Amino acid sequence: MEDIMLSVIIATYNHEKYIKETIQGILSQKTDFRYEILVHDDASTDGTADIIKEYEIKYPGVVRGFYETENQYQQGKISEKRHHLKKEGKYFAIIDGDDYWIDDEKIQKQIAFLEAHEEYSMCMSNAVKLNCMTGEETLLNTFPKEGTYSQEEQVKMGLGTNFPASSSYVYRSRYHKNMPGFIQDAESGDYAYRNYFACCGKVYYFEKPMVVYRVGNNQSMMSVWRKDRNAYCTYVLKMITFFEKFDDYTGKRFHDILERKIISDCLGFCAAIGRKEGLEMALKLGIDAGRLESCYKYVEEDYLNERIKELDKKSEHLFIYGTSRLGAVCRRQLDYAGIAYEGFVVSDGQTAPEVFEGKPVYYLSDVAANYEKPGFILGIQPINVQEVTAILDKLNLREYCTVYAV
Repeated sequence: MEDIMLSVIIATYNHEKYIKETIQGILSQKTDFRYEILVHDDASTDGTADIIKEYEIKYPGVVRGFYETENQYQQGKISEKRHHLKKEGKYFAIIDGDDYWIDDEKIQKQIAFLEAHEEYSMCMSNAVKLNCMTGEETLLNTFPKEGTYSQEEQVKMGLGTNFPASSSYVYRSRYHKNMPGFIQDAESGDYAYRNYFACCGKVYYFEKPMVVYRVGNNQSMMSVWRKDRNAYCTYVLKMITFFEKFDDYTGKRFHDILERKIISDCLGFCAAIGRKEGLEMALKLGIDAGRLESCYKYVEEDYLNERIKELDKKSEHLFIYGTSRLGAVCRRQLDYAGIAYEGFVVSDGQTAPEVFEGKPVYYLSDVAANYEKPGFILGIQPINVQEVTAILDKLNLREYCTVYAV
């Protein structure tokens, strides 16, 4: 029997509605090599495990299930568990249990590319973003065109609102075996893995969408963080630690970028939890609270950036740009200062509620078309400022101010 060329790892938890489509998308692949499908179920409480077992019986030697009896994510052990699954492939591919592949030659194309280009450590593709709540489909368009992107571009990508679909990743297993512990343990494995492999070799991006990436799923981490403040805060603190270690690992070559991300995460953390409780949480996790302490003043209710007052004088209609925790902080600060504003605005194509913090949420194109002399207060993390200002400048919307550029 020929050796296994590719191991496909599916990460799943309570994906009863989606897991069949995920597995079928892999089984429908047209390849000239042998592959295996490893499904890691993190103690699902719905029928996910039963569906996986059905596929194990139907496809022996191809589908293998690994079943936790206790939820490993809640114990902070999920990355370690998945890293040490017994995988035999020369290459690995990963996919979340609520995503699925739509190109039946996806892995054939990616493996053929890597086989022909030894200098590349991994490759990935564009994806279709599917909003589970509305059914709307949009292209993720992580990068502007197909090709190779530098390590600096890989470091930048995924720090803000734009990111690649990890369910499109294929990479060489030999690098996976030598992965440093802090990469294995990172809370955001998709970002950590991609940038580790960018340290090992080149990374290629296929412009054709080969994956559907679901958003708005109640089981997604974004949904969990919206509901569970402590889960979000723990995640942020662990990611701050990761970015600090990755900065050292890369010899400080991307220090300015990573430092801006760390400050952004500190602001998000401070916006989510009070000073006393937040500093105590940081100390318990062994994290230097100095950065957090310096960021807390920017999220206090009585803090008001002077640029907002200047913008208020020049604009007929004020909007808060962004619906994150910092956007909510900005709303409270404006209310405290008695400054009137219309509501919130997000970039076209972003997933957003119709109402946030009791105020309407508009898409940028609607504001540009319907309001005279709009002004935008950027209630966003510093890591996103450059991207958002580029969008505003392109639309010739010049009246805006940054608020949290610490």
